[in-house]
Amino acid sequence: MEYKQTYIDGYNVLRKISRLERLMKSNSDAARRSFVEFVRKRARSKGHITIVFDGHGDVIGAGSSVAVVFSLTRTADDWIRMNLEQHRHPRMVLVVSSDNEVRGHALECGSEVMSSQEFIADRKTQKEDHTEMYLKTRPVPESEVRYWLNEFDEKGRESGKE
Repeated sequence: MEYKQTYIDGYNVLRKISRLERLMKSNSDAARRSFVEFVRKRARSKGHITIVFDGHGDVIGAGSSVAVVFSLTRTADDWIRMNLEQHRHPRMVLVVSSDNEVRGHALECGSEVMSSQEFIADRKTQKEDHTEMYLKTRPVPESEVRYWLNEFDEKGRESGKE
């Protein structure tokens, strides 16, 4: 399904990525920036994406299809709930979170939900698919094959002489 809007429960998803969870302990700003980049790379398939973090933070430039919001005095969960209730077409919204209350409210509003783990796995699958497609669509020229066969043949002879 094509979504017009995706709301991501920022810390809920970020903390499911072990590398970023570790980074949060020493440099939360860097962890958030890395997470935004992770999301930005897959933005095309999820419509306009809004990543919602709890509290306050530095402004993060995310690009034209990704926005970063800090919930300030509310929780990210409350921000997502409020925006779902005010959205003109909640059925066109995807909510990414593993928080049961957030997911339940999204379903009540008619929105689709995706768990944090599904979102991360979907990203990994996209990356693997892209790599596989690149390898399948880029044949190796015959001249390059001969070059490498020759290189390895020469190396094999040199190592055999020693």
